[in-house]
Amino acid sequence: MTTLPDERTADARVSDLYRRNVTRLGAGDIVIASHGGSGQSLIGNILAELGLNYVDAYTEVLHADGRAVVADQHLSYRRHLASQHDKDHAADERTTRLWPRFVKTHHPPSVFAGATIGGVWILVRDPRDAIYASYQWRAGFAEEEWDKVPGTFEQWLRGPGDFSPSPADDWHAFYTAWAGHARAYDRTEVLRFEDLKTRPAEIVTGVLRRAGVDIDAGAVAEAVEASSFARMRAHEDQVSAGGTAQAAPRVIREGRTNGWKGWMTPELADFFTGTELRAVAKEYGYHLNPAM
Repeated sequence: MTTLPDERTADARVSDLYRRNVTRLGAGDIVIASHGGSGQSLIGNILAELGLNYVDAYTEVLHADGRAVVADQHLSYRRHLASQHDKDHAADERTTRLWPRFVKTHHPPSVFAGATIGGVWILVRDPRDAIYASYQWRAGFAEEEWDKVPGTFEQWLRGPGDFSPSPADDWHAFYTAWAGHARAYDRTEVLRFEDLKTRPAEIVTGVLRRAGVDIDAGAVAEAVEASSFARMRAHEDQVSAGGTAQAAPRVIREGRTNGWKGWMTPELADFFTGTELRAVAKEYGYHLNPAM
């Protein structure tokens, strides 16, 4: 039987801000759906550098006219991300085109039941890297009790997921659900983090043109350069608090492909051998060898 997100559990993890923002969506909105740790910071920074309207519905107040304004309680966190920091301190002058509006989500599609949207981009990363990156982010930034993680990655993998039996199950349940939901829209794309790292200009130019947005090649090249790991990490280092900068948690951690090869052990590999996980991962070009 196919594992899908438990809708009741998923709904309980939706903040009041996000729930309100969903009601402000419309046909001009393209939802970028990804498991945590899959490259939202990267694609979001590129789009913002192009003057396009990438919004974080977790930390901004969305308006039906396309605008989005930071929620004050999230200003401190948004400093970590170059494009969001710049947007918050430029009175939104960087955004030159409101539509289409690109909306970040890590929620399963059931959260958008009844909402009107114009398309879906599914952003995916090797589950080993995505799940590990998600753990690291939560270890550094989680505030809600349900979002907090135990002291080791292995302990977390042994526990329940956000809306399925385990964190590994969350990954394939999320992408199975969104793949099914995306079939209802003409504007649907699949973006792989690995492709955004190796041929970003080609990938971004292609998906934007298919979304009706023509961008000058030179502008894309500049946006990609401004969104490099080195540039984004340098920004985060600069804004980190004073003398604690080296110990402070980072949103921009490594930004590597196949980073799992640096931490995988036989014990951890056992968590990535499930039949459904391997099958869904293979659909996106990731081959999880049971003998990792």
